[in-house]
Amino acid sequence: MRNFFFAAMICCAVSFSLFAQESQANEETKESTVEAAEAPAEGEAAEAEEEEDKLAFERNPYFNATVFGGVSAGINIEDGDVNKEESYEFGLDNLILDLQGGDRMFNGRAVVDFGSVDDEGKMTLDVIKNVSFRMQHPSFRNAAGTFGLDVNLEAGLFSMPFGIENGYDHEVAFANSAIKEDFFGGAFNDLGVSLGVDLIFSKESDLAITLFAFNGGNETVLDGEENLFRAPAFGADIRFNKTGDFFATAAASLVFGKAYRNYGFDVYNLSEEGEIESYKNGESLDQDKNNVLMAIGADLGYNVNDDISVGFKAEFGLASRALYNPDFQNGKLISDGVKDADSALTSWGLFAMPYATLWDVDMMARVSYFKAPFYDATIASKEDSNLGVNIAVIYNFCDYAGLELDYDFNKATFHGYGEKNETVSESLNTHSIALALSGAFDFLWEEEKK
Repeated sequence: MRNFFFAAMICCAVSFSLFAQESQANEETKESTVEAAEAPAEGEAAEAEEEEDKLAFERNPYFNATVFGGVSAGINIEDGDVNKEESYEFGLDNLILDLQGGDRMFNGRAVVDFGSVDDEGKMTLDVIKNVSFRMQHPSFRNAAGTFGLDVNLEAGLFSMPFGIENGYDHEVAFANSAIKEDFFGGAFNDLGVSLGVDLIFSKESDLAITLFAFNGGNETVLDGEENLFRAPAFGADIRFNKTGDFFATAAASLVFGKAYRNYGFDVYNLSEEGEIESYKNGESLDQDKNNVLMAIGADLGYNVNDDISVGFKAEFGLASRALYNPDFQNGKLISDGVKDADSALTSWGLFAMPYATLWDVDMMARVSYFKAPFYDATIASKEDSNLGVNIAVIYNFCDYAGLELDYDFNKATFHGYGEKNETVSESLNTHSIALALSGAFDFLWEEEKK
């Protein structure tokens, strides 16, 4: 009997032990199940927190100084003959001092290009590219951290947001753009004010909308430097930006202003009363006429890895300005050949540019074409055109300097009149091969985050 009770006790103990182990296993299984169920929620919370941090706006005092410069020498060939005046000599492409500072919300900037000289080699006020103040206010962030809105205000002398090749030369690779420099006259580096909103969708994507007003000092397509504040201009710019492995920028810009370009010589006309009327440089014949300028462009690319990236950039620009050109009897002084006051001159330009970065080498090929951006004193000159091809390879042999080999082809076509008043045209082909050395030194000071 004693053995029976002893065996029963052993059985009960074994059973209790097995039951305890099974209960512990079940508890562990439940805990694992709960943890597995809670893991996504915690992961989502962490991801939301991380996304919220991405949109967080941090004020951090900083000061940044950049010195950029370049020299070049090359050969210029015009219709098969070497232009000795523009060949074999070293030239200073630019010498830029760029100073920026603030606390990310309130920022100031000054850009001086000591390489900007006039045709006689003299330094003028054109060396000042930027003296401006900018405020970026983080006006809204949603609770989920997936959307934000910044309000941006800028005032002073600065580069207006216009076109896909926006920015200063030392900020934009392959800055030698005929559309920006010749067709749009260097774009719009002017005295003015801009107000915009930046819709932030993530750390890698945003949509910026900007309205701006400026003095309209562009010599090519607006009223020019001689009438600095006579005819202010107004504009709008909208652009979508995305960074990351796949990067993209799409921009649409619009400028509305007054245009004036004189005839370049005195104009005489016989009035209805039989009296001779004189107009100095054609003044009062074609002033302060409405001019609309627009640009639509995109920059698309892909970062294959840290060393390789490819991209494609393109833009289309349009200029349409109203004209009033009386039909004088002493010559063809009108650009569009009509007497109507509502006539207009429309010119356009475009470029396409594939580019790539392979380790330490940057390369691109740009093709551009544009019609005459402004009219001359003849009907035929509105058909003037410019075709350009630019190929560049830059070897960045260190973090601070690069060596660039540049080839430019340009075909400029001019239209005018012959001895018998017939329409004639002439083309000038120019080839240029240049070697340029550029260097940049950048210093950034930031206060440590507390």
